[in-house]
Amino acid sequence: MPKRSPRRQRSRRPLEDIQPRTPSPPAQTAGTGTAEAGTVRWRVHVGGRVHSAPYVTDGTVYVTGRGVWAVDRADGSVRWTNADAGRMGSPTAAGDTVYSAGYAAYWGTMLALDATDGRPRWHRRMKRYSTTQPLVANGLLHYVNGSRYLRTVDAATGRRRWRAKYQHRGWGTESAPALADGILYAAGKDGTVWAFDPATGKVRWKQRIIGRLPATPLLHDGTLYVGDGLGPHVQALDAATGAFRWRTLLDSVGSIRTTPAISGNTLYVGCQDHRLWALNATTGAVRWHVTTDGPIDSSPVVSGGTVYFGSDDGHLWAISAENGRVRWKVRTGGPVMSPVVADGVLYVGSRDGYLYAIEASPAPGRPLP
Repeated sequence: MPKRSPRRQRSRRPLEDIQPRTPSPPAQTAGTGTAEAGTVRWRVHVGGRVHSAPYVTDGTVYVTGRGVWAVDRADGSVRWTNADAGRMGSPTAAGDTVYSAGYAAYWGTMLALDATDGRPRWHRRMKRYSTTQPLVANGLLHYVNGSRYLRTVDAATGRRRWRAKYQHRGWGTESAPALADGILYAAGKDGTVWAFDPATGKVRWKQRIIGRLPATPLLHDGTLYVGDGLGPHVQALDAATGAFRWRTLLDSVGSIRTTPAISGNTLYVGCQDHRLWALNATTGAVRWHVTTDGPIDSSPVVSGGTVYFGSDDGHLWAISAENGRVRWKVRTGGPVMSPVVADGVLYVGSRDGYLYAIEASPAPGRPLP
């Protein structure tokens, strides 16, 4: 019988041994520089590949690399890390607590960490790992893992409130829950979208969409937008009833594995066919698309008339939200994940192991297209 690797054994040490740490020597931080047209304020190595978006709040960026890292927004200095929290999904911060899925001996955990120093406040063991971002609202923590259930616990104590069976066990990644206007949404691997009462778990409606392994849906102005995780369908549902508003089949052989973004009446969708698509948010009609040199595993974000997104070609792209014209792109050492924009700065992780802070503006001296 093959031996387990030392790395796997370390990652599964008992939860009682969790100890937050500050790296020694400090993690590498590069000074301000330029890459093509974007300005890099700083970058910091977070111990391992980044597979998800960071979470930005107040003066801190929380990101999952090798563990969860708390990084100062101003200069990229590391405040703390916790090697047992964090798997692949983004952490979530609420008040003075950071929530993240993590590791334990032969199963996963859900942890609540002190935002000041990263020490655990409570944890819940799981029989399966979670690779998605937990959702916190109104004192409740909602999360999913590879099991059949959507789970809700008390955010302060970790005690279970309710759970609801919403999918069958099977292969493939799960999508994170989403909340808007008092309704909690979860998309199952079989392509069924569910709407729950977040306080009780009572089902309000469910709707079978085209495709399987749907990405985390986007909720905006009474509409739920969701992409087909195994194909090029984009669908819009009435958020209150689940009724279809429109379905669009992109002229593509790719799949949509990320959450769309919206600005005005335009929906922006990243696809594995290397393209970012712009659709009419009311009708689903295609407006334009822009092509990169790699699959897009990044959810886009829109700010100030610019769409920002990462590509597996190693670049963070900035394009005109109006017509898709490229404004600039910044190269990293690996596929680029979903960015977050805050106060004119983009925070984004790459599979090269770095968290980047990049100016979220067109290049100096260049007019907006």
